[in-house]
Amino acid sequence: MNDSAAASTKPHNRAGGSGLPLRRWFDCAMRGVLDHGPTRVTTEVRRSADPFCYLDPAVVTRFAKLPLMSRMVVEGFISGLHKSPFRGFSAEFADHREYVPGDDLKFLDWLLFARTDHYYIKRSEEETNVRCFVLLDRSGSMAFGTNNLTKWDYSCFLASCLAYLMFKQQDAVGLALFSAKPDALVPPRCRSTHLHHLMRVMVQNPPAGPSNLPASLQTLVRRLKRRSLVVIISDLIDEPKETLRAIRLIGAHRHDVVVFHVQDATEIEFTFEGAALFRDLETGEELEVDPSTIRQAYLAKFQELTAFYQKGLTEAGIDYQLINTRQPYDLALAAYLRRRARMRG
Repeated sequence: MNDSAAASTKPHNRAGGSGLPLRRWFDCAMRGVLDHGPTRVTTEVRRSADPFCYLDPAVVTRFAKLPLMSRMVVEGFISGLHKSPFRGFSAEFADHREYVPGDDLKFLDWLLFARTDHYYIKRSEEETNVRCFVLLDRSGSMAFGTNNLTKWDYSCFLASCLAYLMFKQQDAVGLALFSAKPDALVPPRCRSTHLHHLMRVMVQNPPAGPSNLPASLQTLVRRLKRRSLVVIISDLIDEPKETLRAIRLIGAHRHDVVVFHVQDATEIEFTFEGAALFRDLETGEELEVDPSTIRQAYLAKFQELTAFYQKGLTEAGIDYQLINTRQPYDLALAAYLRRRARMRG
C-alpha cells in the first residue's frame, strides 16, 4: 500500500449525501483510492526489468493446448477483413516460411537455401492476415485495483496474451498507449522479436496523469493509415458522449473495432462499507463519502453508463465487452473469442 492510499484511512462522520452532484461522487468513486475495511486497495502496478512479466507461460500453454483456439482467433477476429492488395510487394521484410508447392518462385530466398539446403519464402509485412492495433489506456485511473491487481496490470496481461495469439497466427500487431494524449505508438509488425518490444513499452510506461480519451482516440485514428483490427482496452472513465463519439469515429473509418471495458470488481459492485475518503487518482481531488448513502445511486449510474456504451457501440457495429478484473484474463479472452466466433460464423 502506498502513502497515497494509506492517507485515505482517516474516519469521519460526514454522510455522502452532502448536496454534491452525483457526477462528482461517481467520478471520485470510479477513480478513487481508499483503504477501509476488508477491501485491500492497491495503486502499485508491476515493476519489473523483465518485459515478459506480462506473459504467463502457464496461460499461453493452456491456450496452445486448446485445438480450437487458433481457429477462433482467425475466424473470430479476422473474418471479414480484406486481404491486402499489395500482398508480396512490400519492400519491408517480415520473416520466412517454408516453401509449399504453388508458391511464386520469385519470393524464394536463395541465399537462405544456399546455407540450409531448404526452400523458404520471404514474407513481407503486407502478407500477414491482418494488422492489429492495441490501444491501451494508461491514464491514472488505470492504477486502481484490489487484491494486488490493478486495472493496468490486468489490461497488460490481456493485451500480451492477445498479441501472443495474433503472432502465432503470423499477424502483425502494434501498440498505442494514451492518456491525455497519445504517449507511444509502435507500428504493427509480425517479427519474432516484436512481442518483446511491445511488452517492454508497457513495462516502461506505467499509468499516470489525467485522461482525455476522446482527444487521444481522435488523434490516433488519423495515424491508422490502413484498415486494421483496433482493440481498445480502457476503463472508459471520461465524458461518455464524447468518448463514444470518438470510438465510433474509428469504426467509421472502416476499422474493425473491439472495446474491452476493464473495471475492478469494486467499481462494478461498490461493496465498500463504512465512511471513507476517496482520492481521485488523476486530479488528486479528495471526497469524503459514506458509501452506504450513495450505493444505490452509484450502481444505477454505473448500469446506465455500461448500457449507454453497449447500445451506442453495438449500433455502430463495434464489439463491446465489459470485463471484471475478478475474472482471470485468459478466461475472459477465451469466452469473448468464442462468442465473437459464434456471432460472425
